[in-house]
Amino acid sequence: MPPSPSGAQAYEGIGSEAPPAMAGAQPQTYGQQPAPPQAYGQETAPTQAYGQQAAPPQGHGQQAPPQGYAQQAAPQGYAQQAAPRGQGFVAQAVIPADRAPAPQSALGLVTYSGQGPDVWLSSCHGGAGTSTLAALLANSASAGRYWPVPAPPGHSRVLLVARSHAAGLLAAQGAVAQWASGVLPGVQLLGLVVVADAPGKRPKPLSDLVRLIAGGVPRLWELPWVEAFRLGDPPDKMKPPSAYARMIHEVNGLIAG
Repeated sequence: MPPSPSGAQAYEGIGSEAPPAMAGAQPQTYGQQPAPPQAYGQETAPTQAYGQQAAPPQGHGQQAPPQGYAQQAAPQGYAQQAAPRGQGFVAQAVIPADRAPAPQSALGLVTYSGQGPDVWLSSCHGGAGTSTLAALLANSASAGRYWPVPAPPGHSRVLLVARSHAAGLLAAQGAVAQWASGVLPGVQLLGLVVVADAPGKRPKPLSDLVRLIAGGVPRLWELPWVEAFRLGDPPDKMKPPSAYARMIHEVNGLIAG
């Protein structure tokens, strides 16, 4: 196993491209009162203040917030994000990946206040598998392709999730470099979860890349391909394979400790 890289230097110049900015959001007029936050579980969007223009659809590559989220008006240039129903936190602003502090990765930043879940699952790229893992981990939530950054003095526990194909691992490498640079205050990275992108043995170049990235994270969990997930079986209605059960046990131990 190669020596552990230290900090962002170990990953300089390597990573996936950041998704395009969620451009075009209209700035809020100075002195204008923001729209009231939407109550958790309410399906309709909050009423806009007079004269305020609605933000256009999000840019390509950015995930739209799920329904049932509460929203607050976002600062100029930020898209709006929200909090999962049942959680005691409210998102405040979303920073697209290309406006995040350097070194940049494919992940943007979402700031929030209040009590979040025990652990956040951040996707290094689309289709990483955070929704599946969130169904298996108690009191967890998917953050999409964002770093959840709490308001001081709070902290958030985060698991990065990536697939084991080349694009997924390079996206994970960029995200790890961003975390190692110290530009994510309040974020406690528990580790990286690499989910198999196909059945069978992983090619050696990809296994070598996994070992390289592993030197830059506190912990690494490698999860096998599960055909039942591909067929749509509910993750929380089946007995997970041993590697999944071990990861869940270890993450729960980190939270409890």
